[in-house]
Amino acid sequence: MKKKAIMSISFGTKLTDVNQRNLHALEADYKADHPDCELYNVITNESLIKIIQKEGDPVYAVRECMARMVLDGVTHLYAQPAYILNGDEFEELQTMVYSHKADFVSVKCGNPLLTTHEDYVRVCHSIMDEDYAALKPNEAVVLVGHGSDHFSNAVYCTLDYVFKDQGYENSHVCTFNAFPQVDAVIRHLQKNPAIDTVHLSPFMFVAGESAMEGVCGDADNSMKSRIEQAGYKVNAHRKCLGEYAGIRQIYRDHLNDCFE
Repeated sequence: MKKKAIMSISFGTKLTDVNQRNLHALEADYKADHPDCELYNVITNESLIKIIQKEGDPVYAVRECMARMVLDGVTHLYAQPAYILNGDEFEELQTMVYSHKADFVSVKCGNPLLTTHEDYVRVCHSIMDEDYAALKPNEAVVLVGHGSDHFSNAVYCTLDYVFKDQGYENSHVCTFNAFPQVDAVIRHLQKNPAIDTVHLSPFMFVAGESAMEGVCGDADNSMKSRIEQAGYKVNAHRKCLGEYAGIRQIYRDHLNDCFE
């Protein structure tokens, strides 16, 4: 007897409201697309698992979840990570998931957000059409990702280029931990003397408390403060990627590809 299950995977956050607006919204979309599938929630940040479980959410680590699925009689497993890029985390996830392939009739793993050129274009339009369709000539958009020392960090530079190729000349991408960093973005902002206002937002599926404060907080070393110190008015938006219907649709499409 066939029993199908979706394993929804994210880094996680203990901020309940952020989870509701992002991860839970995406998982509701998964269930709407595949009502015949059981849905299992997986958090890769193990320190958060107990915290989230205390709030009543059924959440597991990857291996624990897969063991639970076997006990529950799951035969067809579809894993979909809410990751941004094909980096270390995704490679480790694939290795872990496919190492249990013998426990199921079928195991498939969907791709992260930025995988194909079409994904990049859709991300650009999802963000700009929903929030910045009326962007003025004196305004710019700066999106901040985590960044990685993995070679896949190049996706941030690619995304920055695609924004501009799609006509969004005043949209920029930077990261906390890798290139491009905020100093590079400030240099680009300064090339356009008309810019005096910056819309700043995390480019993360969910941003935990420390990441959110690192982008939008008032500490001297936050992205907001550093751009303000360069002479710009900053409008900080605490909106994560899972709140965009268009971006959730990309994840949905990647999962749906696994069912074909």
